[in-house]
Amino acid sequence: MNNLDLSALPRPAVVEALDFETVLAELRADLLRLYPAAADVIDLESEPLIKLLQVAAYRELLIRARINDAASAVMLGWAVGTDLDNLAARYDLARLPGEDDERLQERVLMGYHALSAAGSPTSWRLRALSVSVDVRQVDVWADRPGRVKVCLLARVAAHTSDVDATQQAIGRALFGDHPEAGTNSMCWRVAVPGDAIVGQTEAALLAEDVRPLTVDVDVTAARILPLAVAATLVHPPGPDGAVLAAAAAERVRKLGLRTAFRVDMTRAALVAALMGEGIRDAVLATPAADIAAGAGEVPVITSITVTPQARHD
Repeated sequence: MNNLDLSALPRPAVVEALDFETVLAELRADLLRLYPAAADVIDLESEPLIKLLQVAAYRELLIRARINDAASAVMLGWAVGTDLDNLAARYDLARLPGEDDERLQERVLMGYHALSAAGSPTSWRLRALSVSVDVRQVDVWADRPGRVKVCLLARVAAHTSDVDATQQAIGRALFGDHPEAGTNSMCWRVAVPGDAIVGQTEAALLAEDVRPLTVDVDVTAARILPLAVAATLVHPPGPDGAVLAAAAAERVRKLGLRTAFRVDMTRAALVAALMGEGIRDAVLATPAADIAAGAGEVPVITSITVTPQARHD
């Protein structure tokens, strides 16, 4: 089940657009309607009436802005900070340490699934995501009647000396740089069975008020499908090939950020990301075939090598 895309919601009608000049013009029109004699002096900059109108317009604008803020505070798509915390409380959800508004919004959207014990895939995902902000994605399916598989894509902090180069590349692609990457040589790696975060999630899902009776729960860690992208960009002579290659690599990197459980990484998608203005062709060397992702599997781009090649027509 996909959650509603809050960013696609239209601007609510109750939140009005504010414009000082419009409010001032409305006040001016009201004054002239009630006191027509003011027309002789109202346009003079030295006239006290215009100063009073400006003050009144500004204060009215502040009131309207406050009304906008109050209306936005009770709508999930617009609430932020403590307003969002109070919306989350309706579903007995509290902001986790280090959790940003976007992630909390995602959990609140799942909130009504938590009104009973876990059962639907979304409710299992919500319970797992509510353990820690280090749980980034959750996949859920039934591999046989009576058993639920809950697969975590979670991050674990580690010293770079304890993690090989491939694991570091995977962690960087999925989670970015660790906040202490420069000072203490820390990095993120993908959680594996046996890590504390997996055990904590399992304990939370096995709680009496979460797991339905007669349902077995197996909590495991994601299977990463690493892939290296290597391609040649064909472009006409003239444009700086290094600039074109860097831009293409950045587009591929952004494509990799959208990786998720069960989302295939296809050659067509990679070629589309490589193509751009000034590029005539993108010859993809690796991967040699589409990377198909099944249940519990996540494709991850670990390296991107783009070589520019200028060719005449």
